Amino acid sequence: MAFNSGYRMRKRHYTPPPTLYSDSRVLETPQRASIIFARALEQELSVPIPPAILTKLTGASARSQSRIAASKEVRRLQNRPDNGPDPRSRLPALTRSDTAAIEGYLSDENIPLDDRGAPWLDIAEAAGVELPETIHFKPPGRREVTTQTVQRACKKDAGIINAVCHEEKKLPPKQADARVDFSEEQLEERPHSIDWEDVYFCDEFHFGVGPQTTKRVKRKRGRAYRDKPMNTHRKEMPTKEVKKKAREENHLKMISVFVIVGKNYRRAITYTVPNKVGKMTGEVYVEILKELGGDLNGITLWQDKDSAHDSKVVIDYAKARGISIITSPGNSPDLSIMETMAHPVKKAFHSRRCASEKTALARFRKVFGEDTDQEKINNQYTWYTKRLHECIRLGGQMTKY
Repeated sequence: MAFNSGYRMRKRHYTPPPTLYSDSRVLETPQRASIIFARALEQELSVPIPPAILTKLTGASARSQSRIAASKEVRRLQNRPDNGPDPRSRLPALTRSDTAAIEGYLSDENIPLDDRGAPWLDIAEAAGVELPETIHFKPPGRREVTTQTVQRACKKDAGIINAVCHEEKKLPPKQADARVDFSEEQLEERPHSIDWEDVYFCDEFHFGVGPQTTKRVKRKRGRAYRDKPMNTHRKEMPTKEVKKKAREENHLKMISVFVIVGKNYRRAITYTVPNKVGKMTGEVYVEILKELGGDLNGITLWQDKDSAHDSKVVIDYAKARGISIITSPGNSPDLSIMETMAHPVKKAFHSRRCASEKTALARFRKVFGEDTDQEKINNQYTWYTKRLHECIRLGGQMTKY
C-alpha cells in the first residue's frame, strides 16, 4: 500500500517575505535591492520581467522601478556613506568670522536703535566687514554681494533676523514718577502677592481700531532678545485728542465690552455709549457696577485712570455702596492682570472674521468665556508684586508685563 500523507499534495503559496514587500511610498533597501537584482537577472538571461510582477512582489510602481534602476544605488540617499564635503558646492560669500563681527556689533547696547535697524549692507560695513565681490556671467563681471547674501549668512550662522521691534510706550517724567509713587503705596499696603487675591481687575475692550506702525530691527531670534531694552521701540504717546480725531475721521463699527477678571472669576458685560467713538461715560459705568451687584462684595476693584472711572458720579456711587476701588495712574496697563490677558484674547478673537455684530459678540463670549484658561489668570496673582517692584526699578517706565 502506497504511503500518502497528503503533505505533498498541499498547495504552496510562493509569496515574498514580509521584508521584501512594502506598501509605503518610500522604498527601503530590500525593495531597492530586489528591483536592481531583477533587472540584472533579466539582462543576463535575456528574459524580460514585466514591471507588474515586480510591483506585485515589492510594491514599487513602474516609475519607481525605472528610477531605482537608473540610480544603480541599493541604499537610499540618506543611508549612503558620507564621502565628505561636495567639492562642487560654492563657498559661502561671508565667513563665520564676518557673521561673528556683525553679531558682536548688534549685541553692543551702546549702538543706537536706528543704527541696528539699518540695511544689511550698512550694518556689515559698520561692523568692519569687508564685503567680497562675486563673479557673475550674466552680465559678466564682478559685483558686490547682495543684501540677501548678508541676510542669509547672518540667519544661518548667528540666528540674526530682521524683526519688528518690541514696542513700549515712553512715558514723560511726571507720569513715570506718579507710577513709582503709586507702586510704593500699594506695596506698603499689600506687600505680598497673596494680599492681592481679593483684587479684581477690569478694563474695556474696543474692537475695530487699526494697527500702528512700528520700527524694525536686526536681532537674534527668541523672546529674550525681543524684550531687551536695546531692541525695544519706545514710542511717544499720542494725545487723546489725536486718537479721538483719527477715530472720527476713519470711523469703524466698534464693539464695546466691559471685562473683569479675578482669582477664579471672570465676567464680560457688553454696553453701549451715547457717542460715536466708544468713549465710556460715568453714567454707563455706574450701570455696569449695578449689574455686577453682589460680585463686588468683599472685593477691591482695580480700574485704570479713565475720566469716566474717576468721575464724581462713580465715586459717589462707590462710597454709597461701600465698593472699594483702586485707580491706577495713567498709562499703566502693565500693572493690570486684565491687560496682560487682553492680547491673547484679542488675538484669538481676530483669528476669524465676523460678518455681523451679533456674530462678533457670540465669538467674543466663546473666546473669553470658554477658551480662556482661568488657571493662567490665577497664576498671574502668584507673583503679582513683581510688577510693582519692576516698575520702581525702571523708574516708572513701562515694564515687560
